[in-house]
Amino acid sequence: MTDQRGATAKERVARAFLRGLQSYDQEAAAQRTVNERLMELLDRYGRRGGRILEVGCCTGMLTETLCRILQPRELFLNDLVADFFAPVAARLDPLCRPALVPCFGDIETCELPQGIDLVASSSTLQWLGDLGGFFGRMTASLAADGRLVFSMFGRETLVEVTELTGVGLSYPTFAQVRDLLDQRFRIEHAEVYRDRLCFAEPLAVLRHIQATGVGGVGGFTWTPRRLEHFRREYVRRFGDDRGVRLSYVSYLFAAEKRP
Repeated sequence: MTDQRGATAKERVARAFLRGLQSYDQEAAAQRTVNERLMELLDRYGRRGGRILEVGCCTGMLTETLCRILQPRELFLNDLVADFFAPVAARLDPLCRPALVPCFGDIETCELPQGIDLVASSSTLQWLGDLGGFFGRMTASLAADGRLVFSMFGRETLVEVTELTGVGLSYPTFAQVRDLLDQRFRIEHAEVYRDRLCFAEPLAVLRHIQATGVGGVGGFTWTPRRLEHFRREYVRRFGDDRGVRLSYVSYLFAAEKRP
């Protein structure tokens, strides 16, 4: 898949995630694992009772834990899909739910709140067209001692599908993300994780990708002949007696805004 992260590509991604609304939490095993690791960082570096901006809240998988652990006073929710606001609000415990402020739209261009204590984001920033520009925008939104704590998928994520179809996001390398972040923030934690999911057969891989919204990048036309080639080659190259594998590579960072 060629990398097309303009407005049209983002609209396609938004539609794909909206279609996956009902199935996302059940199917997003890799994203759930990443969230658990990210929460450990947020527990260590986040400030309790502050003002938080969550970038890419999706169905609220991270939001729910974020509210329970950090108990923000005010939570700004961002996502490309404004329809996510209602289901995210509904899954939060009313007894500890903060003041929720919708901040939906393209995070690279939308109006941002000021004086934020923490920006948190999980499995979203790989979709951005200008990661360095995003870091610059976050420094403008954060308070003087504010922090940015995030995870994002990186190079070699879904590499099996990319190798067989020629379609895939152009993920930045870990070094590229680290160097861009270092220009604006003092990095406190940086780590790479490599995970593999196992599926019974290749069509289950495609269903998983569709159910988690990442099929929104599209760009590949399936025909019966191509599908049969995909199934045969996937098993031959990426299969074993347990089934077939699918790779996810994630980067986790915690960083403080530079003076």
